[in-house]
Amino acid sequence: MEKELQKLGLEEKEVQIYLSCLSQKDPTPTLVAKLTGLKRATVYFYLERLREKGLIEWEIHKSRKHIALVPPRRGLKRYIANQKEQIERSEEVVKGILAHMEQMSQVEMPGSKVYHYEGQEGIRFAIDKMLSSRKPLYWFGSMELLLAAAGGEKAWHRIFTARRLQEGTVTYGITDRRILRYPQFSNMKEAKRSYRFLEDDFEIPATLVIFGDSICLGSKQNNELRMVLIENAMMAQTLTFMYKVLWSRLSGE
Repeated sequence: MEKELQKLGLEEKEVQIYLSCLSQKDPTPTLVAKLTGLKRATVYFYLERLREKGLIEWEIHKSRKHIALVPPRRGLKRYIANQKEQIERSEEVVKGILAHMEQMSQVEMPGSKVYHYEGQEGIRFAIDKMLSSRKPLYWFGSMELLLAAAGGEKAWHRIFTARRLQEGTVTYGITDRRILRYPQFSNMKEAKRSYRFLEDDFEIPATLVIFGDSICLGSKQNNELRMVLIENAMMAQTLTFMYKVLWSRLSGE
């Protein structure tokens, strides 16, 4: 059951705490902390996330917080419905971004080049551009999207990771903690890979990469992969500055 709940998007600690709550008639944060071996502060943090996802509710009895479990059938259905709504909103955001960037590709920008590709050839073209630049890669988004776009873990390792390590390219990733499910992509490799983590899962089906004087935005909508690559020094420098500011404010743990 743990793996199935994680596939739905719940983090490992969320699953651990949720199942502990289900196993008790009258669970309290203190009892859950004892059952899971987690600190009370950690338990409160993830209980609040479970509440936001509609899986539990809070009740106060005699000045103490008790956990009111939402029936799993109703809670999980509500959680999945909320996820669908969030994905639909994210898709609209991506459509707007791509529409704007596609308009840019039709305008002559001095000293700039814009490429727009669809499908697997798009991701291969972008990877070739990134790795041939031999510049550090600053990426922002979800590892889940990259793996889905490439066709799985083995494919991504073959077309990107193996080549990147061979050429010694350094990467910096701002992503969510779901990447920790994939040790071959999340473990440090000779100081050539670093991460900072977002508090929430990155559900927007898009990934931004900055390298040298170039920017690449990839997205996946209705199983269609799109890539837009812009070669513009000023835009890339501006985004790199913003990226480094965000990087300095995020946790690497």
